[in-house]
Amino acid sequence: MIKHRRVVRTVLAVIVLMPNGCRSLPSDFELGEPSYAFDPATQGPLAEFGAAWEKRSTEKSGFLLLDRNDEDLQWRLAIIDSARISLDLQTYLWARDFSGRLIASRMQAAADRGVRVRLLVDDFLTRGSDRVIAALDQHPNIEIRIWNPGKRRQLGRNLEYLVRIRELNHRLHNKSLIADNRVVISGGRNIADAYYGLSESYNFFDLDLLGVGPFVPRTSKMFDRYWHSAQAVPGRNLHGRATPEDIARFTAQRRRLLEESPLSEIIPLDPQSWEERLADGIAQMVPGEAEVIYDKPGEREPSQDALVGLQRFFRRAQKEVQVANPYLVPGEPFFQGAAKLEERGVDMAIITNSLGSTNQTIVHAAYARARLPMLEAGVDVFEMKYHGAIQSELDTAPIESDWVGLHAKAAVLDREHVFIGSFNFSPRSRNLNTEMGILVHSPEFGAQMGALMDRIMSPDNAWQLRLDEDSNLAWESSNGTLTSQPYQSIWRRIQNGIFGLLPVEQHL
Repeated sequence: MIKHRRVVRTVLAVIVLMPNGCRSLPSDFELGEPSYAFDPATQGPLAEFGAAWEKRSTEKSGFLLLDRNDEDLQWRLAIIDSARISLDLQTYLWARDFSGRLIASRMQAAADRGVRVRLLVDDFLTRGSDRVIAALDQHPNIEIRIWNPGKRRQLGRNLEYLVRIRELNHRLHNKSLIADNRVVISGGRNIADAYYGLSESYNFFDLDLLGVGPFVPRTSKMFDRYWHSAQAVPGRNLHGRATPEDIARFTAQRRRLLEESPLSEIIPLDPQSWEERLADGIAQMVPGEAEVIYDKPGEREPSQDALVGLQRFFRRAQKEVQVANPYLVPGEPFFQGAAKLEERGVDMAIITNSLGSTNQTIVHAAYARARLPMLEAGVDVFEMKYHGAIQSELDTAPIESDWVGLHAKAAVLDREHVFIGSFNFSPRSRNLNTEMGILVHSPEFGAQMGALMDRIMSPDNAWQLRLDEDSNLAWESSNGTLTSQPYQSIWRRIQNGIFGLLPVEQHL
């Protein structure tokens, strides 16, 4: 059997590496010039935004919880349109849909007016975008770097992942947007319609925070560290024939697609003035101390600094822990932590996706094996409804999605300490991806998060898992009690059964 596996891997390697006319990264690609975060802007709307907060607090940062999809998109557009010197963005997924094109358009408009734009995007889902990326990277004010790109860019790309899985399985999962080194948006949202309530298929409940104050330059230092990693490859290397002249063609094509979308009737395509939103934002912000936790990028694999930071964070809990995590595959570290909380008399509640609300059935199959052990460990377990009461708030009107799911990665301790970030409680986040998060220590912010957790775990929005007298699982909600897990279709149930047979937890 081992011999046969070696033969298969050798054949795949030959197929991937043989000259077959497809494009690959050059071996001597350009590394690009180093560039670092600018000092915080002293002029412009975001400088005034930061100065307005400093009048309220010079020592603490200010935070705004972004729990509505439509509001999150509006805030992203607001700080992009308001930037005057710099925009730094890192993300795992940047879709070629309405929101992806809209944010790209607004960032390019910022670059056209003289703002330096740096984009760091994971390579895993960039298929078909190489020439666009390579062209835009030649804009005088845009720099694009692609994280851990495969060498084969067309034919052979999938096979290369099989042959080089140990190296290419390490992905950038961080999400942050930093404007003028004055304002940060960070959390769980990628750039795609489902994260902003614009998908007719499904939309997510997700969380970001918007922050100003002393923690912002620390977030910029994190971005710089990733930007200068050996795994961050300048985008112009992805396509040798891309030129600056391509930019006008791609820009016109993007504009046409935006104008053709019905969503253009509810969301303006061109930059706006945001003075009223910025003023309201300062009034709504609450103060807090903040920490930025993140994995240190490396050439082979990331560190586990985000995991260590979270473990230290959870040790703060005295009475109560509430967690939202969409792709929950609890391993030994989770159960060890839960046991320690139980010993100290700390109540732990966690909400994750049901089979009906997940967009990753394979992950749910692995999670399902841990439901009984979690309940036996004293954890209160909730699963999100795919047609809960909160759905109307997750869809951006007039969009009405088929169903909704959970994507937020967050926790609140004792209604005072808050984590919002990219980290899933899964082997992939622990061992393979780079991850980040913001820890906020604030009674006001913690109270807001605690109230939100109560709401999404309520019987109108979630099923609570129980064990009956025979130790069988039951799902309780405002709609009554189910004795088998809720699902949308028989096909999902079949998938769940098949995936449940696969030993793939370490990759999830």
